[in-house]
Amino acid sequence: MATNFSNMSAPRFKFNSKMALIFLLSFIAAIFVFTSWQDVKPGEEGFIYRPYGGGIDAMVSYSEGTYFIAPWNDMITYSILKESKSYVSTVMDKNGTDITVNIAVNFAVRKEMAAKLHLTFGKGYISFIDDKAQGAIKDVIGRYTYEEVYSSKRESLEGEIESILQDDFNQNYLELNYVEIADVDLPANIAQEIINKETQKQRNLTAKEKQQEEEYLANARIEKARGDSSLLISAYFKSEAIELEAEQISKNPQYIELKKWEKWDGIGSPYGTGNVFGSDAVSILKK
Repeated sequence: MATNFSNMSAPRFKFNSKMALIFLLSFIAAIFVFTSWQDVKPGEEGFIYRPYGGGIDAMVSYSEGTYFIAPWNDMITYSILKESKSYVSTVMDKNGTDITVNIAVNFAVRKEMAAKLHLTFGKGYISFIDDKAQGAIKDVIGRYTYEEVYSSKRESLEGEIESILQDDFNQNYLELNYVEIADVDLPANIAQEIINKETQKQRNLTAKEKQQEEEYLANARIEKARGDSSLLISAYFKSEAIELEAEQISKNPQYIELKKWEKWDGIGSPYGTGNVFGSDAVSILKK
């Protein structure tokens, strides 16, 4: 009896094709699922780029976390943490002296503005910060003398640079935190000249304070002497008064009697309760 092997193998071939198709579809689905999850790391802000449907979505921003995004779209992230960048610039002061300054600018991408910043500058927005910072530094420093930059006007200079950058940054989705003059480098002879001036200024202030202190002590001594003199004068007159009173008593014994009547308040007897006239004695003086 003949066996038809071609009929027997056909069902097995169809079964294997189905399994392969199912496996392929499952694999594609797995890739789709796994590649659709995208992360926004701590300190970052994200936004979606849809190449087949509108491009950059600037209306929705994503904070840190994991998000399900279609695999044909892309999550673009920007750091929104504060960053500092230092600029070393050699600037000519208003008198023509070259000054080398090291100035730090601290900035950050404004929250919920990363997509708009990207549409304006792309990842190269740092170049915009560089240009604006260096321009502001030369503009401000050039209006002062090297001595003012080196010593007395640093806070004022920082404030002026901040004022210029603040407007530019705000209009371009950036946040300016502060500007700091970290270092000022002058020619050696000029730096020594400023140090000598500052040293002399401190000496003058110290001498003035010492003079004021000596004047204060001298005035205090004068006031003390005046106070002592007044006490001596008071004691002198009291002594004279006592001597005069003693003289009156010796010349006129009735003077003691007069003093008693001067101190009498009109109650009882001026002689007290133990006198020969008695406590109820009343004296009638003739006018």
